[in-house]
Amino acid sequence: MKKILILTLALVMLVTGCFALVACNSNADYKVGVIQLAPHVALDQANEAFCQKLTDLMKADGKTVDFIQGNAQGDDSQNGAIVDGFIGKQVDLVYSIATASSQTAVTKCKDYEIPVIFNAVTDPVDAGLVDKLEGQSGNVTGVSDINPIADQVALMQELLGGGTEMTIGVLYVTKETNSVVQMEAVRTACEGKGIAFVSEGISEVDNIGNGLQSLKSKGADIVYLPTDNVLAESATTVHAQNVSLGVNLPIVCGESGMANSCGVATLSVSYTYLGELAAQMAYDILTGKKAAKDIPVGSQTQDYDYVVNQKVAKEIGFTIPQSVVDKVK
Repeated sequence: MKKILILTLALVMLVTGCFALVACNSNADYKVGVIQLAPHVALDQANEAFCQKLTDLMKADGKTVDFIQGNAQGDDSQNGAIVDGFIGKQVDLVYSIATASSQTAVTKCKDYEIPVIFNAVTDPVDAGLVDKLEGQSGNVTGVSDINPIADQVALMQELLGGGTEMTIGVLYVTKETNSVVQMEAVRTACEGKGIAFVSEGISEVDNIGNGLQSLKSKGADIVYLPTDNVLAESATTVHAQNVSLGVNLPIVCGESGMANSCGVATLSVSYTYLGELAAQMAYDILTGKKAAKDIPVGSQTQDYDYVVNQKVAKEIGFTIPQSVVDKVK
């Protein structure tokens, strides 16, 4: 029955041509479907690092791997067609980047027993991808891009001169699970330090300006942006709105790609490192060394990158303390 379903899906994809999947080497030893929710710096890094690292690992064994790429271009409705295309091509494994794409991959691949490795998912348990972070029951594992939020809150304190007499605001996207999770994590960190906290949820890019103005009206002295895909894709818009509307609040982003466009500083995970971590998992699964269910969900726990953006700081009239600048390697 599985073979019939696979062949049927392949025929449907061929006839309809409803999306483009780009493959490299049809004669490779392994086929891996890579689904990415949207094109932006962090997800691109997680994709590129994964493909390069897995290629290198296979090359050392005298093996090759064919990467079949599919990008949903930020449109959740495209995820299903992309994963169906992977199934039709009988891939050996699916690598899914970002929460929405990963949820679709896990759901659709389950009946075909295709292992799924996710990445760029803040809380995979909350997202329903796994039951727990260790000892999975299904054919799924992956990498969480959870941020060092407690350290980032400490950074925001340092940016404003230290102490707790400040208000941290979070601009987040209500429809993104990982964005909500990070907002709540910042709230918890602030409560633990006795720092005032405010937040503003938005539903789309057009609400960014209003969201920033609302945070300022609520008394925010500094803004935190979670690593959600809507804000990551729109980081330049965040900065433009911050300046043009006269909000001019310093922003700390969840990761460096966003900070390069709209933040004054951050302490960031490396999506290159996370992509390489996922590649090692894929190698172990494809070569039969481990089953997905036996691989704990991974994350980065040290060696974060300090980033400062003097250009953004100058444009909003903010001075980055020398103590923060000195931490950048």
